[in-house]
Amino acid sequence: MKGIKLWAGIVGIVIAAYILVTSGFEAAWNLLTTSGHFNGMIGIIIAGLILAGSIVRIAMRNAEDDSGSIISLVLFGVATALAFVISPIYHYMSGWAILCLVMAIISVIMIMIKDSRKS
Repeated sequence: MKGIKLWAGIVGIVIAAYILVTSGFEAAWNLLTTSGHFNGMIGIIIAGLILAGSIVRIAMRNAEDDSGSIISLVLFGVATALAFVISPIYHYMSGWAILCLVMAIISVIMIMIKDSRKS
């Protein structure tokens, strides 16, 4: 289970880096062209939440309780909600919302596995 948390955290960091780079370019473009769009800033916030959740998942993989999985679940849940709310305006963010949802589901599975081993 520690290996799954480690690999899921690494994948989350890679995904967050990709979203951060693309959103940084979008934010810069929106600022330079004064287009009034805000998709770059929302993407940076989503990438920050994914990055934070993945770092917590990696750092707390050896914890005795479920605190790391719960914290990462909350961070991925907030990122999922934010991406789903903004996806009617910027349609490509629905893919990011699904990625965040998958990361949240992995956190729930890790909590369920740890709880089943306790009993």
